[in-house]
Amino acid sequence: MSNEFNPNEQLCFRAETAKLLALNVAQIHSGMHEGESSIEQLGDSFQDLANFCMQVQSNPDSDQETKQLAANVLGQVDKAIVSFQFYDRLSQRLSHVQSNLSLLAELVSDNEKLESSDDWRLLRDKISASYTIETEQEMHDAILNGASIEEALSLFKRRLQESEGEQVVELF
Repeated sequence: MSNEFNPNEQLCFRAETAKLLALNVAQIHSGMHEGESSIEQLGDSFQDLANFCMQVQSNPDSDQETKQLAANVLGQVDKAIVSFQFYDRLSQRLSHVQSNLSLLAELVSDNEKLESSDDWRLLRDKISASYTIETEQEMHDAILNGASIEEALSLFKRRLQESEGEQVVELF
């Protein structure tokens, strides 16, 4: 299969756009799948390490210094496990992007939907309703209200800086 366009064929930009969107969806999906197994393995390893530390601490034959070292390691393991939250947020964001790109590909590949303001409005509504992380919704609103990508990213970075030092847990 050739990756080059045949100059004698008429190029359908909508079909090509839909194909490229589908390619991006597939790439996101495969990247997420690979990441999930790695994160699962790391989580399991940290859980095993935490269990070992708790066993050392509860063992009456362990000396006080060993118990203190186990407590310190357990504290670090707890911090690492909390830090894995980033992957949950990343995974959810990429899942939203994947879904939204699929919806957009479907819309641009259908002549009737492409010309329908109702279908475009429905797409926007579906995308907006899919966000469960507050910063995603804020970025969505900023872009749809005319902000540039740079402005929306700047808003996102400011929100991250504001929450640094706080233990913000976004439930999703």
